[in-house]
Amino acid sequence: MSYLHGIKWIDDSNVANGFLRADGKPRVSSMPYLHDIAEGNITGHQAWAKYGYTPTMNTVESDIWSGAGAINFPVAADGWDVLSANAADGGVSIFDGTSSGGTATSLIDGTKNFNGGTAVEVGDCIILDKAADGGRTPEWGYVTAVTNNTTLEVLGGFSSSGTGFGTAGRAYYVLDRNDATGGTTKTGAQAVKVEFLKADYSTGSEIVILLASSARNLVQTDTFRVNSFRIIATGTANKSVGALSLRLEGGARTVYSYITAAYTRARNIAYTVPLGKVLYIAAANFAYAFSENKVNWMRCSIKANRDPSTGMLTGSIFYPYSETIVANGALQQNLDLPVRLPAKTDLKVSGIASVAGIATCALRGWLETP
Repeated sequence: MSYLHGIKWIDDSNVANGFLRADGKPRVSSMPYLHDIAEGNITGHQAWAKYGYTPTMNTVESDIWSGAGAINFPVAADGWDVLSANAADGGVSIFDGTSSGGTATSLIDGTKNFNGGTAVEVGDCIILDKAADGGRTPEWGYVTAVTNNTTLEVLGGFSSSGTGFGTAGRAYYVLDRNDATGGTTKTGAQAVKVEFLKADYSTGSEIVILLASSARNLVQTDTFRVNSFRIIATGTANKSVGALSLRLEGGARTVYSYITAAYTRARNIAYTVPLGKVLYIAAANFAYAFSENKVNWMRCSIKANRDPSTGMLTGSIFYPYSETIVANGALQQNLDLPVRLPAKTDLKVSGIASVAGIATCALRGWLETP
């Protein structure tokens, strides 16, 4: 007579694995699918979140973004610029050039003396290939040590882990965080990163060094949809001093994204699914507030420009995919059947209130490469 020598499971490599036990019972844990996505355990899946805020949720339907009113989706690819409402927002490059060497955590330029003139200090921001295209990714990092006259250390690593850094040939800028160059102490936003889609819906990005009280044009002009707008370098305030606007260059200067004064990112719920991706929205949080001590409400809708039955892309016509009512409070909505939005879909969240107030929204889910 034979006996079963323990309970085991066989993985896809045909390797037997035993179970740990708890009081004689198999101790088994199955991680939820979304948690595995958050940990990066599922190939082709990327955790996704989008946040929105409006100071003017009105009795006429409006969209949830900090620019207030209706969100503007560009009608064609064009040039953009960035403008601050306060002169305290602006970046000063004290060194720039092309790296002669480096690693994922350092930059070397044998032609410079980083200890000379307005010397580089710990905390200064290094920007690499700020308007890169054609294979290189704009990156940034913060100086942790000036090793010698020609070497800057970034022990926290650059933003993309030094992807494609190589040993030489990267255009760089060093932004002065602390010194009062020109007699003015640096306080506000110095540089922002814009993540966008091009006319073919492929992704792109650019880092923009701000000009005090003046607009700075993006170098890239094939910009069609903005998916992220946030500050990556600041002075001593660690945030913007004035409001920052991402706008159409020239003409009417339509605002496409907006960072409220004293914040670090745009709270703009608009998003467009990139080429080669599918977006799944699994959860939403809505909140509405009004100052009077009585019940008022906001009706809030997740909308997309896809026909719900045929999947046809419908341009500027948006259909509700989820709708709820919030009465002076917050509501968490978990979507048991996630909303599926294919590439090129425009997404936004709109609301209408019984009385003008403020509103916020957060959407969470994942991007998937089919």
